[in-house]
Amino acid sequence: MTSGAGLLAILAFGAAAVLFALTLAGYAGQWGPVFESIANFRLHLAVAAGVLGMVLGLARQRRGAGLALLTTLIAAAGLGPLFDPVERPGTGRPLTLLYANLHDHNPEPAALAAMLRAADADILITSETSGAVADGPGGLAATYPYRLVKPGGGEVLRTAIWSKYPLGDGVLYLNNTVAPTGAAATADLGGGVTLGLIGGHFSRPFERLHMIQAEALGPIAAKLGHPLIVAGDFNAAPWSRVVARAAEVTGTRILGGYRITWKGRYQTPLGPLPEPLGHQIDHVLLSDGIGLVSVETLYLPGSDHLALFLHLRIPAP
Repeated sequence: MTSGAGLLAILAFGAAAVLFALTLAGYAGQWGPVFESIANFRLHLAVAAGVLGMVLGLARQRRGAGLALLTTLIAAAGLGPLFDPVERPGTGRPLTLLYANLHDHNPEPAALAAMLRAADADILITSETSGAVADGPGGLAATYPYRLVKPGGGEVLRTAIWSKYPLGDGVLYLNNTVAPTGAAATADLGGGVTLGLIGGHFSRPFERLHMIQAEALGPIAAKLGHPLIVAGDFNAAPWSRVVARAAEVTGTRILGGYRITWKGRYQTPLGPLPEPLGHQIDHVLLSDGIGLVSVETLYLPGSDHLALFLHLRIPAP
C-alpha cells in the first residue's frame, strides 16, 4: 500500500510530467494543428512549470521539482522574440501607426470610433471593421481622406487601411489564400518617401490555413518593396511558426518583448472558455531600417483585443 508521502511524490512527478509532455508537444507543430495550438501556450507552460517547480522544491519533492524546472528551461528556450530588444529609434520621417482588431460585432461602435479618432494615428490598419465604425456618425471615413476598405452598408468590412497620406497599389484580399481577410497598399509620405503596408487577419491553427496565408505574403511584399510594415491578428503567439514564416517571406522582423493583446474566449464543444491570462496574437512586423521609438497597447471599447500603437521613423529611399 502506498504511503501518503509516496502518493504525494507520485502526484508531484505526474503533474511535472504532464507539463513536460505538453511543452515537448509544442515543438512538434509541423506535425499537426493540435501540436501547433499547444505551442501558442509555451509561455503559459513555462510559468506554470516554474511555479510548480518552486512549490515542489519547498515540499522537498526533488524529482518532480527537477522535472518541472527542466520544463521551464525547455519552454523558455523557444520564446525567442520575447528576449529581443524592443526599441531601435533609427532616423527618418516620424510616423504613427495603429493596428486594431475591432471585433466584428462590437456593441460600442460610437465609443470605438471616438477612441480611434482620438489616437490620431497617421496610418490605421483595422480588422473585423464594422460599417458602423467606418461610416457611422463621427466614423473613420470622415477622419481619413485615404482609405482601402470594402464597401459596406452595415456589414462587417473586414481588414482595412486608413491613411492621412495618399495610398496607391491598393488591393483587398477576401479569401483564405491570403488570410480570411487582408489589405495591401503603398503610402506616399511625400519627399520621395513611400511605405508598403500589409494588414491581415489569419486563420486559427486548427483551420490548417495559416501557413498557406503566411507564404502568400511573400509575393505581396515583393510588389510593395521596402520599407514595409506588416500588421495583423495572426491568431498565433510571437514565437509561433506562422509569425516566423511571415517575417521571413516579407523580409521583416517582429517587435521584441511581450504585450497582451487578446483576452477573450475560446470556443469549445462544452461552450465558451475564458482566457484568464491573455495572449499576444496581434503583431506588427517591420523591415530593417524602420526605427521604432515606442510601442504601447491601447484599450478598444467593445473589443476583446487591445490595439498596438507605434511611434516610428521611416527612412528615406
